[in-house]
Amino acid sequence: MEPLTTGAIAFAIWLSGKIIDWSTEKALDQAAEKVMQLLKRKFPETANALQAVVEPLALPPDGQEDIGEAVLVEEVKKAAQADQEIKMAVEALGNDVKEATKHNSELDKALREKQSNYQSAITNSIEKVVNLAQGIKSSINIQNQTINL
Repeated sequence: MEPLTTGAIAFAIWLSGKIIDWSTEKALDQAAEKVMQLLKRKFPETANALQAVVEPLALPPDGQEDIGEAVLVEEVKKAAQADQEIKMAVEALGNDVKEATKHNSELDKALREKQSNYQSAITNSIEKVVNLAQGIKSSINIQNQTINL
């Protein structure tokens, strides 16, 4: 996966507090915090929305946490595409995470799992949208989220 997506996934994991112990990876923590500070300064509405999504009550029900994280990833990528400084910070985080996974098997495992979940959530959402457009009975449970097509 390219550094932008890897960085966005790592940021979403960091933001939701569901990563393994980052205390040994201070550089990753600092890089993720830099991304958040840039988002707060340049895209405050996005930063506030991202923080709201990770709160337990804002995540979709029935354990659909991966869909919530996929939305986080897409929002971070969208902000990165709109602002070069954010893009550079997210890509730097992605590169730092890739390097850190070489020395931290737990981090590597967590990142691979989240990358797989992210791909599955995106594919599942796209399939449901296509099915709805074709008139095939399907439903999408989206709460306080926006999908831009």
